Amino acid sequence: MIRLIATDLDDTLLNARSELTPRTQAALNAAMAAGCGVTLSSGRMVEAMLPFAEQIGVNAPMLLYNGALLWNHATDEVLYANRVPYDIALGVTRLVEAEGSYLQVYPGRGYFCSEILPRTEKYARQINVPATPTHMPMAKWLEEHPGDVQKLLIIDDGPEHADYLQAKLREAFPHGASFLKSKPHYIEVMPEGVDKGASLKRLAEILGVKAEEILAFGDGQNDVPMLTFAGAGHAMQNGCAEARAAAPFIAPPNTEDGVAQVIEKYLAEGKLGPLRIN
Repeated sequence: MIRLIATDLDDTLLNARSELTPRTQAALNAAMAAGCGVTLSSGRMVEAMLPFAEQIGVNAPMLLYNGALLWNHATDEVLYANRVPYDIALGVTRLVEAEGSYLQVYPGRGYFCSEILPRTEKYARQINVPATPTHMPMAKWLEEHPGDVQKLLIIDDGPEHADYLQAKLREAFPHGASFLKSKPHYIEVMPEGVDKGASLKRLAEILGVKAEEILAFGDGQNDVPMLTFAGAGHAMQNGCAEARAAAPFIAPPNTEDGVAQVIEKYLAEGKLGPLRIN
């Protein structure tokens, strides 16, 4: 019996226009009406998650910043938080900028970049939250604003250079941070030991849910730990090769309401049950 549904947002729950479709909304509503818990698990920050949480009526704490923050939006309670150490964040930023690549810094509220570029605008449209430009290299900005950060996001020119940069970062920083892709050209920089799987495990323990009672959806490399922890992990058909190879199940693509299709099937088979909190 499934008692908790955990789903990524971009390229998973949302369609190609980053919208929640009526069919998907209805499927989530039906799951919650059956007593099932629903949580969102994303690399997004609070400001970009809250509108969807409110639209859906999410009834379980959410995983933000790829699991670095476990937050109950209904009570504004932080259940778990971890951050990238300042020296690691600064070192990563210096290396990325020396490579000529673009990155964004998330100190906890909002996000910052050196200048507004077309890729910044595209990202901002997707999450409906504008960036704050610093008009200086981000390494210099971090030097002037010391402190640990929630995450960094590298939006590279393309998959090949992102692969190269990911490998170089892992070699340069074997401890203190992890580097996982959420898109072929997106590298998410998170605290070491933090990922969606570890955070989902923590949430499951809080809620008294077993791994086999979790239905999870995702498309990216950063979703793999969550998809392999959940007993019913579904990689989207449009997902990356790593996600599709790691997940026990494949869901139809996000452009075809894949998450809704799977939830509807579980509902029809009577496999969604009530969340019982310890």
